[in-house]
Amino acid sequence: MDASPNSVAATPVTLEAAFRAAMRRLAATVTVISTRSESGLRHGMTATAVTSVSADPPAVLACVNRSAALHAQLGLGRRLCINLLHCSQQRLSEVFSGAVEGEDRFAQGEWLSDAEGVPYLADAQANIFCEVEALHAYGTHSICIGRVVQVVCRPDVAPLVYQDGAYMCTGPLATPQE
Repeated sequence: MDASPNSVAATPVTLEAAFRAAMRRLAATVTVISTRSESGLRHGMTATAVTSVSADPPAVLACVNRSAALHAQLGLGRRLCINLLHCSQQRLSEVFSGAVEGEDRFAQGEWLSDAEGVPYLADAQANIFCEVEALHAYGTHSICIGRVVQVVCRPDVAPLVYQDGAYMCTGPLATPQE
């Protein structure tokens, strides 16, 4: 049996298929990225390609497909919020994944606006408010780097997670009894 790093038990036929199969094994917290256009319309999309970049200065990155409506709202200096969803908010993720379009998405959940007019989910697991500092195009996506300007966290820790095409909640592993 081939145990090389390039082999997989059920080997997909192309590199792209193998890559997608590998990414299904990468669990990620589900977020909704939200912002407001210059004309005042709210925009939002579900994203799992979000991670911290730096603690000093605090910064995050999000990968946004260039075909997403939200992408046109990303510009240097623009403000956005990365709303980390609570495990009870699966329906909200589905709405912002395309089940509902445009402004109508914001009818789901309790949305407020900060002093800058950026919409944020009031009962999200956490809200990370950012100012876009860099955009880098790569393949089908843009890598958006945001300098964190404010953070709000919910007291309990129970993020909604997406893995292998399914939503789930996490919890601590059981400690083995001795």
